[in-house]
Amino acid sequence: MSTTGGAPAKRPPRAEVRERLIAAAGRLFALRGVHATTLDDVAHAAGFSKGAVYSNFDSKADLVATLLRQETDGALRALHAMEIPGTDLRDLPGVISAAFAPYAQGTADDFSLMSELRSQALADPQVMAVFVEQRRAVLDTLRGLVDQVFDERTEEATGLSSDRLARLLITVSVGSAFDAPATGEVAPGDLMGDVVAALLRPATGGSPS
Repeated sequence: MSTTGGAPAKRPPRAEVRERLIAAAGRLFALRGVHATTLDDVAHAAGFSKGAVYSNFDSKADLVATLLRQETDGALRALHAMEIPGTDLRDLPGVISAAFAPYAQGTADDFSLMSELRSQALADPQVMAVFVEQRRAVLDTLRGLVDQVFDERTEEATGLSSDRLARLLITVSVGSAFDAPATGEVAPGDLMGDVVAALLRPATGGSPS
């Protein structure tokens, strides 16, 4: 590869090559599906040869597993960034809605990718092991956040254990994303806020202020 002046083009740093390949794979997997996307497709979309893929990933399964870890890291960073602990219970539903609002726009696209990664996990034990590990990390983190919010008195306040409440919130998020293409734009944060408001009604004496 050379520039128009004849000098050889500078090879991008390995980390940049890897990130471009991951980004291209994420776009193609969400659009076409994992099975229909070849490693040649990924390399071409990222602007590299197929050799660049194999110098960074052992296989398509390795690339899928890497995407799973990256998606989970993003979810965990978002959870850790939410300033929810210490919120008054009456204000909690509104705070939850606001905290998730920035992520509503991309929910359907993100879910399309995660659906493809999950399908690949069902077909490949290597990917399934990573899928289970990453989803449990999300559940564990959200459970810990719930314990902080309710000062480890979640069941007293909501009627559910912190584990059950964390699982319910994940289900609300995933379910709203799944239905978004059929039912229109759905804001998972608003649904989560409504669920928490309903659970907190006995503890707060009515609707949140």
